[in-house]
Amino acid sequence: MNTAPADLGERVLTLGPVAATTPRLSVLTPFHRYDPSPLLNAMASAPADVEFVLLDDGSGSAELLARVIDAANATGAPVRVIVWAQNQGRAAGRNRLVAQARGDYVLFLDADMIPDSSDFLSRWLSIADMSRPVAAFGGLSLNRAAITSETALHHNLFGASDCRDARARNQSPAQFTASANLMVRRDFLAAHPFDNRFVGWGFEDVDWALSAAASIEILHVDNSATHAGLDDVDTLIRKSAEAGPNFARLAAKHPREVSRFSAHRVASWLRLAPARETLRSIFAWIARDPLGAAPMKLRRAALKLYRASHYAEHLA
Repeated sequence: MNTAPADLGERVLTLGPVAATTPRLSVLTPFHRYDPSPLLNAMASAPADVEFVLLDDGSGSAELLARVIDAANATGAPVRVIVWAQNQGRAAGRNRLVAQARGDYVLFLDADMIPDSSDFLSRWLSIADMSRPVAAFGGLSLNRAAITSETALHHNLFGASDCRDARARNQSPAQFTASANLMVRRDFLAAHPFDNRFVGWGFEDVDWALSAAASIEILHVDNSATHAGLDDVDTLIRKSAEAGPNFARLAAKHPREVSRFSAHRVASWLRLAPARETLRSIFAWIARDPLGAAPMKLRRAALKLYRASHYAEHLA
């Protein structure tokens, strides 16, 4: 388990009431330059058996931290905020949050998520009590996401790729598990942490789920949260370019499973394609749609091809 070394300049802020008993559920949220206050506001008046633990992963903003502290105090629950002076990435951050958590279960909720139901946390507690899963994924939605011309492509892509009900996700439980709304027994996470070698953007949660699925069943339930932090096209392009090394690491660790992913098949084909740089520029141009003429389905396909072209650069 990775905890923060001293040179990260770690601080831990303790807020809210002192819990009389050990919490049943620890809600864990890492953030980097993104304000999780709307998420905290949506979970005000949390059940008594819940605590919140957040990690500011090197945001370096006193103003952002002040907003988070205000929102955390408003929950009325015990809260701890870990502050790192240096960014260490999502895998290391999640491991540090688990080490700080006290609940029997932890619930990973990304900073840009908003619960879809008013009894969201109570439903997770009921699932823990009734089903006693080692790990359970609640699903993702766009039910409460605002859509703009800048985020329309991400809205379309996310809706087509990530918004599935529990029955659909159960067709490939590990592949369709994300850490944005994931409840796991804390003792299992202590023995099966996230791989800190996944830095930058993407796939640390898929890697964890594929590894975990070798020894446990991942339960899929319908207790969704909205992905409210949709990206503009330029951010999607940047993240797609950054994701190549992590995808290659995922494929190297789980070759049999990842070879079944459509993204891997496309990336393998693109490795053999001539003029890949030219193709990549064309894919990016279509995804951006500067003329405003491309159908959204075509833009989505172009972005996925652009992303796969970067995967191709790193596959062995």
